[in-house]
This record gives sequence, C-alpha cells and structure tokens, in this order.
Amino acid sequence: MFKVLVADDHYTVLDYLSAGIPWTTLGLNLAAVCSDGGEAWEACQIHRPDILVTDIGMPVMDGLELIEKARAANPRLKTVILSCHEDFHYAQMAVKLNVSEYILKESLRIDQVVSVLGRLTNQLTKENDLEHDRNQLQKKVQQHLSAIRSGLIRKFLEQPVWSEAEWANEFRNSGILLQDGVPYLPVLALPDRAAELEVRFGGAVNMQFVIHNALQELVRVNGSFLFVLNERQYLLLFPFPHMLTRNLHEDVQGELQRVQQQMFQHLRIGISFIRGEVSRELLQLKKEIQKLLDAATFRFYTGERVYAKMLPLKTSEEDIFLHYSKALQDLKDCILAGDKTRISLAVREWKDLIESRVYPVEAVKCWVLKMTMELQLKYTVMQNFVTNFNTERLQRKIVSIETLDHLLEWLQGFLEQKSVEIESLREQTVVRREIAEAQRYVRLHMGEKIAMEEMAHRLNLNPSHFSRIFKQETGETFVEFVTRTKMERAQELLNQSDLNVAEISEQLGYEHTSYFIKLFRNYAGMSPSEYRRSI
Repeated sequence: MFKVLVADDHYTVLDYLSAGIPWTTLGLNLAAVCSDGGEAWEACQIHRPDILVTDIGMPVMDGLELIEKARAANPRLKTVILSCHEDFHYAQMAVKLNVSEYILKESLRIDQVVSVLGRLTNQLTKENDLEHDRNQLQKKVQQHLSAIRSGLIRKFLEQPVWSEAEWANEFRNSGILLQDGVPYLPVLALPDRAAELEVRFGGAVNMQFVIHNALQELVRVNGSFLFVLNERQYLLLFPFPHMLTRNLHEDVQGELQRVQQQMFQHLRIGISFIRGEVSRELLQLKKEIQKLLDAATFRFYTGERVYAKMLPLKTSEEDIFLHYSKALQDLKDCILAGDKTRISLAVREWKDLIESRVYPVEAVKCWVLKMTMELQLKYTVMQNFVTNFNTERLQRKIVSIETLDHLLEWLQGFLEQKSVEIESLREQTVVRREIAEAQRYVRLHMGEKIAMEEMAHRLNLNPSHFSRIFKQETGETFVEFVTRTKMERAQELLNQSDLNVAEISEQLGYEHTSYFIKLFRNYAGMSPSEYRRSI
C-alpha cells in the first residue's frame, strides 16, 4: 500500500478527509495526520510518504517549504495542495515545485479528492512497475556481462597463452582494457562460511549476485577489474604502476580492509582477500592466479576476514591420528565435567598443535569427523534419548568448512551441546517412552500449534494422566516444554537468519505476533528485537 500524509491547521479539514476518504479501498494507508508544518516534516522523515496532501498557510512551516523539503528527501513524492488562495503567485510556486494537484478548499469535495488520489495511485503503480522492469533489465545486462567476463577468464586460465597480444585483444573486446606495460596485482576474494551464506540467501546463485554486486559497488580503485570465477571465488586485478611517492600495496590493503568492514557491517558477510605477486606479463599473471586458486591449505590456516599475501605452506608428514586417543579422552573429560571454560581451553590446545604442525586439511577434517561421531555414539545414542543426529549431515557440515578457526569453533559448539545433553540425561534418570515420543514429536513439528490434549490422544493416553506423568518425568508441564523448545528455536533463528519477527512467529506456529513476543520476553527477559541487537 502507498502511504499518505495529510497536513492542515484546520481540524475540520483533517477530520473531513480522514473520515470521508475510503483509504483502504484506494490501496492507501493514511500514515499521519498533522496540524502544522513542523509536525508534518517530522512525520515525513519517519514515514516517508508516497503522497503528501498539504495546506499552504500553516504554523511553524508553510506548505510550500514542506513540499520542497519532502521532495528533496523523496524525489518521487506526489503532492497535492489544499488552499484558500487563488492568487497566481501560489499557483506559480506550485508549478515550480512540480505539485501534482492544486485544490481550492472552497470547492473541496470528497469525490474530487478520491479522484485525484486514484490518479496518483495509478501513477505510482506505473512508476514502480517501470522501476522494477528497469532494475530487472539492468540485472540481466550485468549478469550477461559478468558471464562473458567469467567465461573469458576461465578460458584464459585453462588454455595456453601462445600470443599475449591475441589475449589482450580478447580482453579488450570484452571491455577489459588492460593498460599496456602496466603490471597488475591479482587478489582472490573468498566469502567466509560460504555454505551458511548460500542457505541465508536462498542458494548459490543469489549469494553470488549479492557478493558480486557488493564488490562492484565497494571496490573503488581506478582501472581495477572484477571477475566471478564461481560462487565462492572472485578475482580482482589492480593496476600496479611503479611509483616512488606511494606504497600501492598499502593502498590496496587499506581499500580491501575497508571493503571487508563495509560488507560485514551492512550485509553481515565476512570476506577474505589473498593476494599474489605483481605481474607484468599475461603469462606470469596467469601463473599467479593459478597459485591463488590452489591455495586451499593456505586459506585453511590463515583464518577469516583476513588480507594476506599468498605463501607456500609445507604440510606435516606426521599422522595427526597419533594424537587421536589423547584428544578423544580430553574431550570426553570436558563433556563429563560440563565446564564451558574447560572445553574452550581444550579446543584451543588442540588448535595450537594443529597450527604448529600444519597437518593436511583433509586429515584434520577426518580427525574431527571421526572424533565427533565417536562422541555422539558414546554419549547420546541411548535408549529413549531424543536426538536429531544425522551422520551424513554431520559429514557434509565438516566438509563444507574452509578454515581451521571455523572448524574448531564448530567443534567447541558441538562439545558444549553434548555437555548440556549429558547433564540433562543425568537429571532425568529414566524417561518413559511416551514422554520421549512426545518430546520428539514437538521438536519435529515446531511449526504447528500443539495442544496437550492432542498429544495425549496421539499417544492413546488420558489427557490428565499424560499431563501428570509428563510433569513427573521432566519437571515441567507439557505446555512449558513446548514453549521453551519453540523459544530456543526462536533464538537460533534470530541469531542465524534474516527472518523478521513476524516470519519467525509464523514459522513457529503462532497466529499472533504479539503473543509470540510476549512469550519470548517472558522466556528471554527481552523482546526478540532487543535480543537480536544484543547478539
């Protein structure tokens, strides 16, 4: 719906328009009704209306000044003047301000205003449609150009360079005007935690579009070029002429660190940059780019949100599994102790060892995978224990992790969760099958409204009996368990997704967002919005 703001210092006019116009029928939302120009300007800044209906003569700020300010803030704003003045001067000012309609109050009628608003609504709809079509066309052009450049750079990397002049000509024909005789610095841009970003943005293609656009917008070095190699790898080429007065390495590093900060601040995207050596000839440039693309081990040990020069890393020939037994026992002891600080210190100790020895990446991942699977089987696959454990999903998760920092951060979270589950098992002693089945059902159907009576019927139990044994076995009522489980899931969604509060409420089976917010506040001590800001 388009938003409308009405400003007039006569309350009778405000009441007449507010009550008489069928706003909803017209597809409009009356966002604010103001009795002076100052109040109207503040409301414009808050609501950003699409249509402004205003008197000319008002206290604090007249209507013409209000229109001028509001249009400067929103050039697409449609404006309607209500005035007692037939003076040519006011009409002339209205024309200068590109006012959409000038209505005299003495002849003001509801049907007249409705007609004007209907026409402006149609104009806004057409403008929005045109803007959408224009954006879609621009998006297709950018995607087409990006695809051409991506294809060319891949071809350049895969095929031999027999003639640098021919390749320079091919680049030129694709709009890549490499400067003759000027060296270039290749930098590989790698989004951190790409697997999580793909989920967040609804797929690899959408993720690529967002990252490509962000890099295009944020990297501001004259003569630089950006190529999409694939959804997880982006190549930047920076011109690097010899200069005595400036350190271009520092300039590029400063620029890309600014890009990192902006992308994380505004898009919550972490990105790392790995640079090669400055190259004067195309053949040398090709070799440098290929080195960057083969830098999985360097990437694994370098960390996240870094800017680093590519260096060769020699991996250890020692078998990491020589330390498996001790590491497994250390982590078992940490889980049983139920101490987060102890878990953190143990993970840090093993991280230091892995970094100092530089084990092969795949060996480290296999080591962590084997350990987590053994811990899972030992402590959580027990009779009646409710678990969402999936071996294949665990393997996919570990394989998708690209840095040691992320891998051991994930391992620490895994150990802390196991510790909580073990403590829960200790407190519960033996859980009846009916209770375990009820808990399992709730965890698998959190998007539904689950009543205690419905669950009792599903388990072929009397509702009163089910309610009593659930409380006896778990220490909380069934309703409390459902609420707690959903609130824990809400915290995860607030932390890990971009869903708004209403969408999370709906996803958890609540019909009214206000009720969900009330439950969340009772559980967490703050509203969902406050919780998200505190993360």
